[in-house]
Amino acid sequence: MKSLVAFLIILVFILLDSCMTTKRMNVMFASVNNNVCRRLTGKVVVYAIFVDSKETKPWTDYDIKTTIDSLRKGMDWLELQAEKDSIPLEIQVECNRKNNGIVPIYQEFSKNTLSATLYKKPLFSGVRDIHKWADKVAIEAGKNLPKDTSRVIKSKNKLSDRERLIARLRSIHRTDNIALMYLINNYHTDEISLTLDASSNHNVEYSIVSYKYPSVFTHEFLHLFGAWDLYITPFDSKRKSIKRKKVAMDLFPNEVMAFAYRNIESLEISPFTKYTIGWSKELDQKYANAILGKRLRPVRY
Repeated sequence: MKSLVAFLIILVFILLDSCMTTKRMNVMFASVNNNVCRRLTGKVVVYAIFVDSKETKPWTDYDIKTTIDSLRKGMDWLELQAEKDSIPLEIQVECNRKNNGIVPIYQEFSKNTLSATLYKKPLFSGVRDIHKWADKVAIEAGKNLPKDTSRVIKSKNKLSDRERLIARLRSIHRTDNIALMYLINNYHTDEISLTLDASSNHNVEYSIVSYKYPSVFTHEFLHLFGAWDLYITPFDSKRKSIKRKKVAMDLFPNEVMAFAYRNIESLEISPFTKYTIGWSKELDQKYANAILGKRLRPVRY
C-alpha cells in the first residue's frame, strides 16, 4: 500500500541523517499530544465522510453499509488491543448524514484521481490541491450538522474549512479527539490511501481511504495519532532508510503499520508503534537502535 504519513514525519530520517553528530541525540516524536488527534486514549470519534467523483465507483447503499461495517471492525480491533495494554479507549464511528441517511458528497480532485493529484509536480502543489479538496468537502459535510446554538460565545462557528468542521464536531461530541476520514470508493482500482498533516502544528490532520479493508482503516487511523509507516514507501530513497524499514519488517512480522492488507485478526501493534501513539511512555533502546539508528535516544513521555 502506498500510504503517506505527513511529510514532516517522512523528512525526519533525512534531517536526522544529515544533521547527525557523534553524540547521541534525544528525540521527541511530534505527533504525540499534538494537533487534533493527540494521544490514542479516552473517547475518540471517527468522523467518516463519503465522497463521490466521476473517477470512482458511485457509492451504493450496499457499499456504504459494508464500508461502515469494515471501519467499525477495525476500530473494535483497536479497542481490543488497547484493553490488552490496559489503555482506556472508546472509539465512536460517526458519518456525514442528511435526513437520517448517508448521502455522499460530490467533489472532484484537481487531477481526476487522488494519486494523480498527489504526484502532481511539484509534489507539494499536489498536497496543496488535496487540502483544498478536503476543505471543500468539509464545508459541504458541515451543512448537515446541527446549527451552532452556543450562547456563550459571541461569534458563531462558520464552517469554512476542515478546521472549523473539527471545532464543531468537538463541541457536538464533547471530546478533543476527532479523527477525520474521507472515504472514496476505489475498491476496483489500484489507488492509494493516505494521511496528511499528522505532525502539523497548524493544519488539521486527516486520512483519505480508498478501500474498505479493516486493516487499512486501522493503519490510516493510527497515522492520525502519530504511527509511522514501517514498510518501504515511494519516499524512502536513502539506503539507510530502506535498510531500517527492512529491519522493522523483520522485527515485527505482523505489524499493522507494515502489512496493512492482511487480515486484521492476524496483525498486532508493535512496541515501536505503541510508543509513537503514546501507549508506551518509553521505547526500548534496542528498537530505537534498529529503526532510528544508535545515535538517537527517544525521550520518555
